[in-house]
This record gives sequence, C-alpha cells and structure tokens, in this order.
Amino acid sequence: MKNIFLLASVLICQIAFSQGIKVLSNEEVSILNSDGYFNPVLSPTGDFMLVTSADLQGLQKYDFATKKLTPITSGASAGFDAQITSDGSAVVYRTTEYKDRLRYASLKSLNLKTGEETVLIEQTRNLEGVVVKDGTVFAVDNGALKSQKVAGKSLAATPPVSSIKNSQLYVTKGNSTRLVCPLGEDKGYLWNSVSPDGTKLLFYVIEHGKAYVSNIDGSNPVSLGTLRAAKWMGNDWVVGMVDYDDGHVITSSKIVAATANGKVRTDLTDSSVIATYPTPAADASKILYNTGDGKVYLMNIEISK
Repeated sequence: MKNIFLLASVLICQIAFSQGIKVLSNEEVSILNSDGYFNPVLSPTGDFMLVTSADLQGLQKYDFATKKLTPITSGASAGFDAQITSDGSAVVYRTTEYKDRLRYASLKSLNLKTGEETVLIEQTRNLEGVVVKDGTVFAVDNGALKSQKVAGKSLAATPPVSSIKNSQLYVTKGNSTRLVCPLGEDKGYLWNSVSPDGTKLLFYVIEHGKAYVSNIDGSNPVSLGTLRAAKWMGNDWVVGMVDYDDGHVITSSKIVAATANGKVRTDLTDSSVIATYPTPAADASKILYNTGDGKVYLMNIEISK
C-alpha cells in the first residue's frame, strides 16, 4: 500500500511538471547611465531589446552584445505596444500628439539597417489595433484593415487582427470587422491579442478584473483569473502580472504564467521585487520585464509539454 501511494505521488509530480514552467535564470540587464527603463520588448532574433520611459515617451534600442543604447524616436506614446519584425530589421511604433485638444496617433516604422523612417498611417483619431506578422504590419484604422510590408517576404494569408473601440472588442478578418464581446457588450475590454496561430483571442474584462481566452469568434471564453497586461507565450501559454496599488503607485506585483485553458497557473517571481509588464520572446524561451523603479530583468524559462 505504501508503494502504491509513493507511485501515485510520483505520477502527480510528473503530471504537474509536464504542464509547468521552470525558471532557469532571472538576472538584471545592466544598462549604463540608466534613469529607469520600462516596457521592454525582446527582438525575435534575441540580440536586442526596446525600452521606453515611465510615461512611454520615446523609444530606444539596447544591444545586448555592445550594451549600447540607440535612440529610435522621442515621440510621445512610442513605448506603447512597440513591435519588431521577425527578422529584427525593423521596429513599428506609434506616436501621438494633440490638436485642438483632440488626440491623434500616427503609425511609423524604422529600418534599423538604413535608419529610414516610414509613416504607415498618417495622423488618425481611430488607430484601434496594430499587429506585426513576420515583416508585414496590419493596422485597424476606424474599423478598416490596412497593411504594409516593411521587411521580409509577403505573407500568404492575412491573419485575424483584434482591436478595441470605445472599450468594445472587435476582430477583423480581411475586409470584415465584427463586434466580438464574449462576456457581453455591457463590459469594457482591454489588453487584447490574437494567438500566434490565429485561433484564439486573449483579452481582459475590466469589470471582472480578469483575463480570458476564447475562440477567435468569441465563443467558449475561459477565465485565467486576475492577470493584467497579459501576452501570448506561444499558443498554449500566456504571461502577465498580478499587481496591487494604493491608488497612486503600484505597491506590489509579480509575473504569472497561465495555460490558455485556464487549468495551470504559475508564479514566476516573488514579492522581493515589483515585477511588471512582462514580454515573452517569440520562441517562448525568455521573458523580459521591468521593476517598479525601472530596472529591466531577463528571465530564461523552460516550458514542459
């Protein structure tokens, strides 16, 4: 009987590990003359990252080999959802400005080899969603999908793109944009994205304070629990943060990973640092995040299937 219980315990441990994440290392990235950097984004090639300021103004490239910081833009909001092409040759970002008290956004790309900046979308009041797939930029502007290749080869098919307008969640496929509100149109949606394989939708419901994953059409929503600013880490995992504040500043926060089916949830950091805004590598082997005081950390992980 004792051997049976021992065997059962071993099997349970094996099952838990088979669905888990192992943190291999977690180290601070040493950035010289750092006044604090935020929202780090790792390049798909893994040789550099993008960082911004606490208020998301400006964008810089940090090269891991040379430890050199190179300015990309000083524009307002450039650090919000900056993205990199799969070959690491171009950066896509938005900038904002106000005219007559109205906020306008422009979408731009910068070729890192030539330094050439291209305006992809001129000033608009309705830039609702942006995604970079390989070397093509897809943007939803006032409900209409626009695309432009900025690097690499052209895609064989147009991927679905999620967007937010007036706190409502939409999905655009080709020339069709439809309202997709899995938890109802009386809710507000945030932090939305489509899985890399285009089959699932990740989003946050403000009134519930929880993240969810559904099918791309909004059906079968599954709760992931409290998980803010979540992003896809492959097609089966997402990573986000669980943070608390005093109404003014974040007082504690940890990085948490969860399976897309909501069955497994793993803390990747503890209470020793205020860990926020994680961004996973394209191959789901690394996670970048910043602390409350603007230190950037690089975590190496191993996902067991």
